[in-house]
Amino acid sequence: MPSELLVGVGSTIVTPPLGCQMAGFDARQGVAMKVHDDLHARALVLDDGATKVALISVEVIGFNGSFANELRAQVQQRTGIPACNVVLAATHTHCGPVTFNHFFNPGQTLDQAYMQQLSRGILESVDQAVTSLRKGRIRSGLVRADGIAVNRRTADGKPVDSYAGVLLAEALDGTPLAMSVSFSCHPTTLGPNTLDITADFPYYAIKRLREGLGQRAEVLFFNGAEGNVSIGHKSDLSAVGVIAPFRTFEKAEELGLRLANAILGGLASLAPQQGCLKVESHKVSLPLKSFGPVAEMRARRVQALERIRELEAKEPGTTDLLRAKQQGLFARMEEYYAVLREQTPGPEPKALTTELTGVRIGDTALLTFPGEFFVEISLEIRKRSPFAITIFAGLANDYIGYVPTADADASSGYEVVASRVIPSAAGLLADAGANLLRDLHAQGPAASAIAGGK
Repeated sequence: MPSELLVGVGSTIVTPPLGCQMAGFDARQGVAMKVHDDLHARALVLDDGATKVALISVEVIGFNGSFANELRAQVQQRTGIPACNVVLAATHTHCGPVTFNHFFNPGQTLDQAYMQQLSRGILESVDQAVTSLRKGRIRSGLVRADGIAVNRRTADGKPVDSYAGVLLAEALDGTPLAMSVSFSCHPTTLGPNTLDITADFPYYAIKRLREGLGQRAEVLFFNGAEGNVSIGHKSDLSAVGVIAPFRTFEKAEELGLRLANAILGGLASLAPQQGCLKVESHKVSLPLKSFGPVAEMRARRVQALERIRELEAKEPGTTDLLRAKQQGLFARMEEYYAVLREQTPGPEPKALTTELTGVRIGDTALLTFPGEFFVEISLEIRKRSPFAITIFAGLANDYIGYVPTADADASSGYEVVASRVIPSAAGLLADAGANLLRDLHAQGPAASAIAGGK
């Protein structure tokens, strides 16, 4: 029998106002014109009597570390859940509001009124979860879901993580209370031509899962290591506005239903989890890329822009113009990172410090990533994990950008140029994640302190 613990869930709508700027695509022109589906903040709180954990999924593109840390501190103040036990993750929809500035949108305006609305909504979802705590049990597993994710940097579309990590919280009578789904894939079915607010394919997946579980059960979606994984389009083309014809709401629905139906079909395989909750966090320092002087990088960006204008006037629609737009985008990203590096305190070699958090539920571990990690990193960590079930939550508690593998550096491309850290960072993070899981596993599966737990 699985151990008993307290389970609570909450959900609030965090849809921005129409007319807001939308985040995720440099090539997008225009503001939000329509709401296709409301965006939500959803929280799952678990309490074994000794440890409380809050898992929060928000349908936005991401959060920077300062916002996440402030929000986690507020959760602790309001609920008593330690800030270090709060996982705040973005689903990474590219059809939502601007929630922070980074390499992909340095000039976009951050609407502070909306950010306050977003904070209130997230906190309200946690309050609801804490208020609704009731006895329950957890079953978990990895459910195969094929035909959704494609590696967008390889000819054969591999590797991907074909497994959805599932946590199912049930009442003592077996009634589903909540489900957490983690799946590694960019939710970018809709492209830069879309001016509708939408959670993309996770919207359809969540809708179908709630139909299958019962409408009283809430469903949270977490992304995994999706840095080089999407639904089939190439990032180098999408980034400059070349939109594959299959990027439609119909495709988003097809993929969302495929994911949900695979999970519903695998419910019987989910294993009951015994033992109490544990949380472990590790800091990791990642060396930053080197760049030329900022003035030199700025001059390269200006030169690239002039080349684009020249080709637009003389040779519109040519391959040379497409390549020039790509180089212009790359030059702008490198200038952005050159400025950030110059502003980073400390002696050479300069580095950024980030955090990985592991949450243990019996023989299941949930490991967070603070950005967009290449899928090979998660596959390596899962291979080295001492847990029977290892699940990932990317874009959690911070955003450090892309983390490619060392092999990817040789072929460059959008994700590699968009990375702030050197190629060896992938190995450092894989080691850090595997070591964290080892330490978390060594703490032992102590019994739950909730009455009736075993």
